[in-house]
Amino acid sequence: MIAIKTLVELFDTCQIENVIAALRFKPEKIVFVGFKKIMTRKKTEDLQRFFAMKQLDIQLEYRIVPRYDYEEIVSGLNAIIDENEDAAFDLTGGKELVLVAMGEISAARSVPMFQFDVRSGEMVRVKNCEDVPETEKPVMSIEENIVLSGGVVVEEPEQPKWNLTEDFEKDAAIMWDICRKSCRAWNRNSGIIKMFEAVNESGEGLFVKVSASKMRELPDEKIMDELVKSGMIKNYAVGDVVTFEYKNDQVRRVLNKAGNILELSVYINAKKIQEQDSQYYDDIDTGVFVDWDGESGGQNDTRNEIDIFVMRDLVPVFVSCKNGEVHKEALYELNTVAEKFGGEYAKKVLVCTYISYSKSSREYILQRARDMKIEVIEDVDLLSGEEFLQEIRKRIR
Repeated sequence: MIAIKTLVELFDTCQIENVIAALRFKPEKIVFVGFKKIMTRKKTEDLQRFFAMKQLDIQLEYRIVPRYDYEEIVSGLNAIIDENEDAAFDLTGGKELVLVAMGEISAARSVPMFQFDVRSGEMVRVKNCEDVPETEKPVMSIEENIVLSGGVVVEEPEQPKWNLTEDFEKDAAIMWDICRKSCRAWNRNSGIIKMFEAVNESGEGLFVKVSASKMRELPDEKIMDELVKSGMIKNYAVGDVVTFEYKNDQVRRVLNKAGNILELSVYINAKKIQEQDSQYYDDIDTGVFVDWDGESGGQNDTRNEIDIFVMRDLVPVFVSCKNGEVHKEALYELNTVAEKFGGEYAKKVLVCTYISYSKSSREYILQRARDMKIEVIEDVDLLSGEEFLQEIRKRIR
């Protein structure tokens, strides 16, 4: 078996295709061959940041070739082989004319030539690969994927990460069971509680005290009764003054924002799957905020929140959670973020309790989702706990 010390890599707009062979072989050197308009400074800097995060000390070189001058392409590739006799060609992501040139040189000079299927991770041995070793499938973290795509993960102090203690997971299950009896009522109640928070007079941590005269409407009686019985809310009293106290700050966060309970329930189920099978997901997180250009605070500062972000091998899965009616804007946002940070290999999933009570609106959303290759999981509020878990396992992968 030979060690692949130098990779000749066809530079592609899809960064995953630019790194998959390097992650498999961990060469000493990579020579990227590409066109000037594609091999931009920003993309080469993103590659350098990515390899640094992976702690791979690889020498990177970049060679520009003309798009349509075949003889010049062959000459450039031959020069690379002259300088690096131990080189191998990776065809993953290549363009037609350069692929033909690599094929000619591989045949004439016995240069190993292979390519990778990004989704399966399988290596296709094209030519002269008898001595090329098998390698383990690489993995990539969420943060590494974002950096490779030119962005950066940013922290949002106002939205800390969930602390999934055993006690809180039980609380989340209780609140989800209350919510799914009527998601519309739950969402409305969350909005009312949020308004109570805005005029809270107590100033005492988890305790809320508001004069009834300041509020146009009170919290949903049935939902509040269930929250009190389950211990999520304590000391609830309605009179001239309305008072109540949250069990803890995480419960407070769930009750204050309508969509949090569905997002949290999907996340907890995905984490359970990961605990049952450590290789099912390589990385998973919720409430991931990404800055598009990696330069937080810039003039063109574009940010998005990804509800649930999953990595399986090198494939990112973007999950949007909607605990209420789904509008077309939600599909466009999910599709745009997935294209930016996953390209053609990204998987997109929409998890929702309902799409619309209008038949025509529901059919329109489902058709638009199909057009965008977005997997839709609807009516999750009708599933039992085990059915919910298995649906996540089957569809978010």
